[in-house]
Amino acid sequence: LIMKMSEVKDHLANLALKHDKFEQFILEKNQNDERVNENINVLGKSVHELKKDVVQHSLLIERHENVFMKLLFAMFEDLFNVIAAQNQDKKGNPLDADLKCKLERYRIQMKKAREGKQFIN
Repeated sequence: LIMKMSEVKDHLANLALKHDKFEQFILEKNQNDERVNENINVLGKSVHELKKDVVQHSLLIERHENVFMKLLFAMFEDLFNVIAAQNQDKKGNPLDADLKCKLERYRIQMKKAREGKQFIN
């Protein structure tokens, strides 16, 4: 009977040790779960902030594209007209036919770019 009691005591001590280790594991798991949840929340907030930033940057890019389209294209058209006028002799004939063709091609490309069409050089 004493031997059996001793075995039961050892078995209970072994179970108590395993139970303590399991409790420690569960506590650590819960702490890690809390950290993971906090990190997920932080990432969710970061994603939300990044989406706001992307929207703001998209608006800025669109504004800059509009400025580019309105100002620079108009400036280039005027510049091409001046160059084309300088490329004519007194009778109105082109001095450099290749330059005239290039300027016309640039004008067409800018017109297509304004309309949003693709163009090939």
